[in-house]
Amino acid sequence: MTDDELARLAAVGIYGPSDDDAAAQRAALEQLFEQGVSVNDLTRAPRLGGLVLRAFQRVIQPGERLTLEEIAARAGVFPAEMLRVRRALGFGDPAPGERCFVPADAEIMLFILGTAELVGPELTMQMARAIGTAMSRIAEAEIALARSQVERRMEGAKVASILARYGDVLGMFLPAVLRAIDAVHRAHLVYIARRYTDSAAPPSEYNVLDLVIGFSDLTRSTAMVRELDLAGLDRALVTFEDVTTDLIAASGATLVKRLGDGVMFVTPQADLACALARRLVDAFRDNPTAPPARVGLAAGRVAALRGDFYGPAVHLAARIVTVAPPATVLVSGAFRDRVPGIAVRSAGFHVLAGFGDPVELHELLP
Repeated sequence: MTDDELARLAAVGIYGPSDDDAAAQRAALEQLFEQGVSVNDLTRAPRLGGLVLRAFQRVIQPGERLTLEEIAARAGVFPAEMLRVRRALGFGDPAPGERCFVPADAEIMLFILGTAELVGPELTMQMARAIGTAMSRIAEAEIALARSQVERRMEGAKVASILARYGDVLGMFLPAVLRAIDAVHRAHLVYIARRYTDSAAPPSEYNVLDLVIGFSDLTRSTAMVRELDLAGLDRALVTFEDVTTDLIAASGATLVKRLGDGVMFVTPQADLACALARRLVDAFRDNPTAPPARVGLAAGRVAALRGDFYGPAVHLAARIVTVAPPATVLVSGAFRDRVPGIAVRSAGFHVLAGFGDPVELHELLP
């Protein structure tokens, strides 16, 4: 990079030669130049994000760029097979001749092929979709965090200074987060395996388990969206997420998924589900940030597949929570029968979507 080029960048405010981090700025710009970005590209770039991606994509995804045909040949599969796995992992089809693959993609394909030999192609693709969904959510959270904490905090700084800061963050953050994901994954394998062991569930083709299913959500969510600004809505949802995550995990239940202003959890222990449901309701009874919560509980045999749970008990619990009043726990008859001496009172019969006859529900008392 020449002095004239640096002068042009300084003239338009991209580079600050007298800034304290001028050396780091220049290093970030030189990295872009090495990847073929010109002064004109920098001065005409409509978005900072494009420059960040251009600068650090090879740091995030190292290795040469390959076409679909080239990566399929390396993995020893047909291109159509490569595309099927790519879609399952959540990625769109590349344009003809586009070099969007890296050597690690061949390793992913070999892993998929090896798994298919063990459990069959259908279950393997189910697992691939679960992995893709989980990794997409993690990446979404990481990028949102980086944008809000790097770009927002450095608003008004030189573009080169922001690029240098991104380089520092990536150099520190990426290796650490990859190690953390590996450690958390291993811990969850042990944790979930223990749940299967404790429930003494025999293996079956559809991985059938006998569980309590719980759904909890915030009441008045539609009104909340209308009444709160985005910052207030975010505070309410973050509060709900923080509290429900802590209470569900501390109780020993498993948080299955989040549904906007709702959450689903499972446990083999009905008495534990009772205590957890009361805590969830009590936590939002007088919460200054979020409206009251409600809980619906059902119990029965469910299929645990693809990182989720399926069966009539799941549908029933999801429907029960929609008719529960604020700060109330409603349970099904099958759940009530699992807890001797449970304190309940009839909440009457309710017409629930997907269930032909009205269903009698019971309110869990303190």
